[in-house]
Amino acid sequence: MQKRNPATSRRKLHGGIVALAVAVMLVLAGCSSGSPAASSQSKGPNDQLTFVAIFKALGNAGVTAAKKGMEDRAKEIGNIKVEVTAPSAPDAAAQVQLIESYVQRGVDGLMVSSLGPSVCEAINSAIARGIPVITFDSDCPDSKRLTYVGSDNKAGGQTAGQLYAEAVKGKGKQRIAILTGVLGSQNLTERDQGFEEGLKKAGVDFEIVKTVPGNDDVPKSVDAVESTLRGDASINGFFFDGPWPFLVEDSNLPTLVDRTKNGGMTVVAFDTIQPEMQAVRNGLAQGLVGQKYYGWGYQGAQVLDQIVRHGAKFDSVTATGFDLVTKNGGEGRFTPDEMDALWKSYDFKETPILPPAK
Repeated sequence: MQKRNPATSRRKLHGGIVALAVAVMLVLAGCSSGSPAASSQSKGPNDQLTFVAIFKALGNAGVTAAKKGMEDRAKEIGNIKVEVTAPSAPDAAAQVQLIESYVQRGVDGLMVSSLGPSVCEAINSAIARGIPVITFDSDCPDSKRLTYVGSDNKAGGQTAGQLYAEAVKGKGKQRIAILTGVLGSQNLTERDQGFEEGLKKAGVDFEIVKTVPGNDDVPKSVDAVESTLRGDASINGFFFDGPWPFLVEDSNLPTLVDRTKNGGMTVVAFDTIQPEMQAVRNGLAQGLVGQKYYGWGYQGAQVLDQIVRHGAKFDSVTATGFDLVTKNGGEGRFTPDEMDALWKSYDFKETPILPPAK
């Protein structure tokens, strides 16, 4: 029997261990390349992509418009399937579960309208696992999301404050209540802050009496407005940072109608959804400030495609602007009839946003 050289055996064993270690490291490196840029490099123009938009809630015209925008841009680009979803009711934990389920599915990109900090953490987790995530409507500015696609909510709130100031010029002290959706939502908080800033800049003498939540629910929002007004006769102004009370017939808001028609109350609201046009026509709302809902979807699909297929990088905020509706319209504004026509045709003009030149 031939004797084995112990030194040779040790060298072979050592070499085998090193080779195995290198192989394991390469495998782990391949598995952990979870950055969106790394995962996107394998996606070509002929690969089918799936993009999912996760809203706070479904069942409103803004969601319908965004879905149409996503579908239209996906069709223009080609090889993109889009899905739109939301929790059954606005709930951060449920939204987190949705994000996690789509990460498990391995979709190619997510658009998220955040309900709060826990959702932002879920976005970070998705990014860490290689799923590109952008936000819209409600941002997570401190998260690792790749960009926010939408209107500057604070700027929109400031514009609402300016519209309010136009309506109350010379009317004295304003005691204003604010109707919000879910307390703590980033986008609504920014709108409220911007509204106050707009009032201050315009020199309005005002006090914010209270902020009441409607939890993104139409009946609850109507109840919140009516009970607030019944409980305080001194309130002479209201800011709705969402559309909810104006999505129902005027007859559901008897106290608001009476105080607006007979008591000189001033109301300004966010969003420019079609049912709100009647509130402007009837004089219940002095003005509306709205995001470009169709643009959420259209530009969201565009931005995700640029990221996934082309490895593009966007600025922290990808601004889409906003629309104004007042009774008489004017330069840079729409009348209710003009905005109605857009909602009927869905002929919202959008030009695909490209990444900024470096």
